[in-house]
Amino acid sequence: MAIRLIRRLSTGTAPYFSLAVLLLVLAYLLSAATQDKSRLNDLFLLIFGIGVICLILLAVLLTRGLYRLYRDFRRKAAGSRLTLRLVSLFVLLIIGSTSIVYGFSVHFLQRGINSWFDVQVEQALNDSLELSRNAFGIRMRTLLRQTRMMAGVLSELPDSSLGNNLRELNRLSGALELSIWRTDGRIVVSSIDNPAIIVPDRPDDAIIRQIKQGEDYIGLDPKDDDLQLRAAVRIPAQSPLDEERLLHVLFPVNDQLSVLGKNVQDAYTDYKELSYLRQPLVTIFTLTLSLIVFLTVLASIWFAVWISQRIVAPLQALAEGTRAVASGNYNTQLTASGHDEIGFLVRSFNQMTQRLTQARNASQRSHRLLEQQTSYLTTVLGSLSSGVITIDKDLYLRTANMASSSILGVNLQQRLESSLDTLGRLNDNLQTFILLIKNHTLEARGWEQQLEFNQSKGRQTLMLHGTPLPGESGWVVIFDDITALIQAQRHAAWGEVARRLAHEIKNPLTPIQLSAERLQHKYVSLVPADQADTLNKLTETIVQQVEAMKEMVNEFSDYARSPTLQLEWLAVGDLLRDVLTLYQSNPAHQFTLLNSPENLQVQVDRNRFRQVLHNLLKNAIEASEEAGMAVDIVISYHAVRYQHRRWLEITVNDQGPGFPEEMINKLFEPYATTKTRGTGLGLAIVKKIIEEHGGDVWAENLGDEGAGIIIRLPLEDA
Repeated sequence: MAIRLIRRLSTGTAPYFSLAVLLLVLAYLLSAATQDKSRLNDLFLLIFGIGVICLILLAVLLTRGLYRLYRDFRRKAAGSRLTLRLVSLFVLLIIGSTSIVYGFSVHFLQRGINSWFDVQVEQALNDSLELSRNAFGIRMRTLLRQTRMMAGVLSELPDSSLGNNLRELNRLSGALELSIWRTDGRIVVSSIDNPAIIVPDRPDDAIIRQIKQGEDYIGLDPKDDDLQLRAAVRIPAQSPLDEERLLHVLFPVNDQLSVLGKNVQDAYTDYKELSYLRQPLVTIFTLTLSLIVFLTVLASIWFAVWISQRIVAPLQALAEGTRAVASGNYNTQLTASGHDEIGFLVRSFNQMTQRLTQARNASQRSHRLLEQQTSYLTTVLGSLSSGVITIDKDLYLRTANMASSSILGVNLQQRLESSLDTLGRLNDNLQTFILLIKNHTLEARGWEQQLEFNQSKGRQTLMLHGTPLPGESGWVVIFDDITALIQAQRHAAWGEVARRLAHEIKNPLTPIQLSAERLQHKYVSLVPADQADTLNKLTETIVQQVEAMKEMVNEFSDYARSPTLQLEWLAVGDLLRDVLTLYQSNPAHQFTLLNSPENLQVQVDRNRFRQVLHNLLKNAIEASEEAGMAVDIVISYHAVRYQHRRWLEITVNDQGPGFPEEMINKLFEPYATTKTRGTGLGLAIVKKIIEEHGGDVWAENLGDEGAGIIIRLPLEDA
């Protein structure tokens, strides 16, 4: 509880309120001690104690303020350095000026107090006092002789006439009071000039004892605020038997003489008192001055810290506001206080932040609108099947849609803001693409050009269109993959050729075959024996060639026709095993089927897909045999994920010589073949059937391990 109470009293406004009360009490006590020097000794300890308490409070407040200033300086808080410089400047000014004033004050204080006790002043006071004493002595001796004369006159009068004679003497002498007293203190008769006084003033016992000892009395006695002379003499006795009596007289003192005498006496008393307190006064006043100066210095330093913080506070608020604005908080508003330059600066800062807020809001609205337009444009571009890219005038890629990445086989979205030269180093095809664009950017007009790439799956054909952006700020390039279109056109053309060839060739083949067979049956018996063998050979050759021609025509027909697919769900493994069963009759041929761990099913036309497998296996066997190599064919199938879809991938690999590099991009075109015999339509028919199923097929060399054909079909769970 005590610690909590001390903390509460040492924080907030309690220390300042307590200090203010103590300073007011100290000021009051100093004023009282200054006005009444006799109370200085009594009040000195109290004044010094209150001053020490004020010093402690000021030291605590000052220490707390300086600690906060040091803490802010160590933390490098905003405005702490400026506050420290202001406080240092104020402290130097305060200590310098206060030291000068304190030095001169102590010097003048000591000289002033010493001047009070000048020898001439003290001699003048002594002379004045001696002069007043001599003046009163002459007056007192005169009145004492007069009193003795009145006592002699009264001693000769009878008691019955004392009253009248006493009044007459009172009138003649100008005394205030005349009275006759016995030595035992009893009054005999009195005469009082003032009717307001009824009872005469009794002489005290000391005066009576002095009279009894035979000595007369004369003295100066204060009476209220005035002075009066008191005289007492023995009245001579007429006979030894008479009782001793004394005459007691009160004489007035002249008012002016009384005032002057009293002033001289008071001044002399004060001077002696001050003279006695001379060194203590110097010490007390010096200590009091030192205490007040120390209080003033501490209070001034504390005020310097406080006023410096008050001066720097708006600047600190401005610094914090500036940091907030720099961090993006444009809603920062400062409290404007006063109408000085700092207040004007704060109001200007608030106006600036308001304008920044308005500008930010406008910018955000524009940005949201731009984002909406960009999102709209991105959605539109993303839905296009054509590739769209934009490049700036410095040939840096700015935008690219998903189709452009898909067509080029490079994720352009991850390479935005890259230079075209950097992109060109990714692969050779992209380098060709970039060089074409760079060549056309030298022209300030639109352009269009077809470009072909050699891909692992075959030749890829692109159609590019370039258009300059307004203000010569760059180019927009639109390109389409027209490979499928060209292939479709080519297939359509070749299909038409095959259909016509099949129609034109197939019609005369049957009569030719029949004629040859008829010639053989009719004339073989009519010719000599040595010529019969020749006739049989010739007619068999004609029949064999006609059969070959029929087979070629059938292939033409198969390539030209587009029958409706009879799709059904088939287990891929079972279908492959059924086809391979037909080729296992030859022990020299090795077939290996690598089964997938999944039970994959695909929707295909059974007969058309079996034709595909037969063509691939037949080509692989013939290629190995023509090269004089062992027939070792490996077939595998598995599921893959490509472009966010599941696909069935079937691979047929052989151990043959592989495909010539110049033919690998033309293998699936009609009449393209590397065999010594054949029409070159086998792989073309394979590609046509696979594409009818929505799939893709391509060839690749396996280095020294032969070649492979890869089929990829869309895979759906049955």
